[in-house]
Amino acid sequence: MVSSALMRYLVLSDVHANLPALDAVLRHAKQRGYDEVMFLGDAVGYYPHAEEVVQRLLSLDPKVRIQGNHDAALLAMIDEHPEKTRDASVVTEVLERHLAELSNDSVRFLQSLQAVHVAEDWEAAHGALVKPWEYMSNLGAAQANLPLMKTQLLFVGHTHFPKVFAAAKSGTQELWRTVTFRNEHGQYRVPPRAHVIANPGAVGQPRDHVPLAAYALFDEQTRSIDFHRVEFDVAAVQADVRAAGYPEVLASRLALGR
Repeated sequence: MVSSALMRYLVLSDVHANLPALDAVLRHAKQRGYDEVMFLGDAVGYYPHAEEVVQRLLSLDPKVRIQGNHDAALLAMIDEHPEKTRDASVVTEVLERHLAELSNDSVRFLQSLQAVHVAEDWEAAHGALVKPWEYMSNLGAAQANLPLMKTQLLFVGHTHFPKVFAAAKSGTQELWRTVTFRNEHGQYRVPPRAHVIANPGAVGQPRDHVPLAAYALFDEQTRSIDFHRVEFDVAAVQADVRAAGYPEVLASRLALGR
């Protein structure tokens, strides 16, 4: 059996139709280098650049393509079964507009997204494994998902928080550690015998009160995950939101990182 080459992955999640944020991340990541792209879902929703964002993702040809809850909700609208989320009125209003604007190629890209991706020693999903659109935002949720992991390392998105949950055995005890990443750069090395759940944060709508786009670089050889935060033109996105007549809350929350 020939083993596959070890790759360096650009890990993107929760772009949410925010083109200036995605382009800022891509410029930043290009300077640091990567081999493949891992997309953890939610290309659409919230912001007014849906077609441009999906086309940009298409051009990246992600090796890992995960479906997010907003992607699924938009596709459900094609069958006239729109899914509801906790802020359904805003979400549905925006997704209906996105669906009308997307090209056939962009819709096909969204249809190509998968629920999970399992590699040799890591895996990827959008939200919790226990329940697909459940937020894995706290230690209890991470602990509930550990038994369902097929590998040592699970990448997820959905919460919009750059964070790591790690579990390691010490005798008969299971010790857990939580690490958050709010600075411009932070690194986490996956311990040899630990189980780790890693979230790169959101490219398009940060929610940890840091108004910077978030992404990660994962090196399969060194087992290191570099978390990055990047400035983008928040004012330009806000102007586009208002010019397009999108709900004002989407513009105001962006500057607050929430």
